[in-house]
Amino acid sequence: MHETLRFIHISDTHIGPDESFELYGQKPADRLRQLVRHINAETHFVPAFILHTGDVTYDPDPDAMGLAAEILADFNYPVYYARGNHDDPDAMRKYLSGLPPGTGRVNYSFAVNGLEFIVLDSFGKVQPQGYLETGQLDWLRRQCEQSTAERLVIVLHHLPAQTGNAWLDTHMLIENRQALFDALAPFQQRICGGFFGHVHFPATVYREGLLWSSTVAAFNEFSFPNDSMANVISRPGGGFSQVTISSDQVWVSHHTLP
Repeated sequence: MHETLRFIHISDTHIGPDESFELYGQKPADRLRQLVRHINAETHFVPAFILHTGDVTYDPDPDAMGLAAEILADFNYPVYYARGNHDDPDAMRKYLSGLPPGTGRVNYSFAVNGLEFIVLDSFGKVQPQGYLETGQLDWLRRQCEQSTAERLVIVLHHLPAQTGNAWLDTHMLIENRQALFDALAPFQQRICGGFFGHVHFPATVYREGLLWSSTVAAFNEFSFPNDSMANVISRPGGGFSQVTISSDQVWVSHHTLP
């Protein structure tokens, strides 16, 4: 039995090239600093690490990634990253800690408390959709087969299953999502669940025996879109999720900053 694991899930920080950068009337750098201070001050829930599910930056700009790295380094805990559709993989490797060397897509895994987290780079061929290459899916199968961890967790940026909402299902999904579920099917009993970002609000998606969870965006939120465009909520705050994985269950609580 693995030990109970607690971590914080954040996503979509959308940092710009400098502190003055504004988006939808707000400054992402200020929002992220507020989030870091809030989580560092939390005493009731002490996480093992922070999981960031992508869109660290607003544009694939090295200056933006450098600023993001500076702010995120103030966390009192290690931070693990998935690549978002706005993130440059070379800039991620240059500025962010804990990523494997190399070029191209950012795929890797890490183990904590007997759990293995498998991180996939779901950058899409058509933006802002996601896509997983054949080589990635082969690598995913090998990781699952060869892992000695009791339980597995899947991490990526893009939405892995349909929501029934036309805007999300047109623009945010992993294009070849069935290939992902086919690759994971033999290991379903070992997979605790998956975590993703991209949609900017907390959502729960269940498909083919796997439960997936997104979180409140650290920057701006989307209201649940009921038409052809997402409605941007631009208000002070942002948020995060607290995740606990025990030997027999997973529970997630979502929080918006005051």
